[in-house]
Amino acid sequence: MYYLGVGLLWDKDFGHSRKNYSLVVRELGHLRETCRLPWEWITDGTRMVRQEMQYDTLDDALQRHVESYRRNLWASQSRRVEVWVESDSVGGVVEPVTSAWGVGLYSCRGQSSKTFVWEAAQQYARQAKPVTVIFCGDWDPTGRCVPRSVAERLQRYGNGELDLDFRQIAITADDVRSGSLATHDVNARDVNYARYREECLREGLDPNSSVEVEALRPGVLRERLSQEIEGLVDDIRQWNIEFRAEDADRELLRALQGVARRIVRGEPAVEDDRDE
Repeated sequence: MYYLGVGLLWDKDFGHSRKNYSLVVRELGHLRETCRLPWEWITDGTRMVRQEMQYDTLDDALQRHVESYRRNLWASQSRRVEVWVESDSVGGVVEPVTSAWGVGLYSCRGQSSKTFVWEAAQQYARQAKPVTVIFCGDWDPTGRCVPRSVAERLQRYGNGELDLDFRQIAITADDVRSGSLATHDVNARDVNYARYREECLREGLDPNSSVEVEALRPGVLRERLSQEIEGLVDDIRQWNIEFRAEDADRELLRALQGVARRIVRGEPAVEDDRDE
């Protein structure tokens, strides 16, 4: 919210000042606590509750499975598709898109750990399919280093045998070049700054400024990601067949739920021959 409002609602903080950012945090908190801003509009993917899934009744369990049932529509496609994001906050923005398309969402939280990348590489190798990773991250020294580092390690941990297509759709050089997004000063002490500076100069960009992916409007980012994923569906006919089959499976699960409900109540499993 801070980056979206820079230059429109408040000025950008400079130096060590956090005055305007602190104002945004305080006012958003007040709006939420006074019920003028829906709580679910702001995500927090860093805090989790770890507990086994539990159900009140068998019917409750069946209902949840009916609602959550998804076919792996990508099994019919030639590629595996995933979305990697630099931070949890961006993950909260794009999750509706990744959920709708049924693709995995990976949050790097800055530079990904060796374990995180190694496990991904092993999963790719087991599936034995070409992989496309769509990345959303900042245009700054770390944000530009993350995709390079992840792609390099995926290939190394996969013994160079992975067919990997790694593409960054935000923030891109064209996004920065447009001049429509809020910028901030680069940390020249960042260990990745020298390489970042070289890349900016090649692209004709100012190496002393950077752009956070949060500066891109959420609707724009979601639409861009959805179009990118849609373009990777190469067998549309089979996709539609599997999609219709998913609906049929869900109807079957609802019917089974009805049978189980009657059994629990001590009634006949089926009411007549047609139900059977």
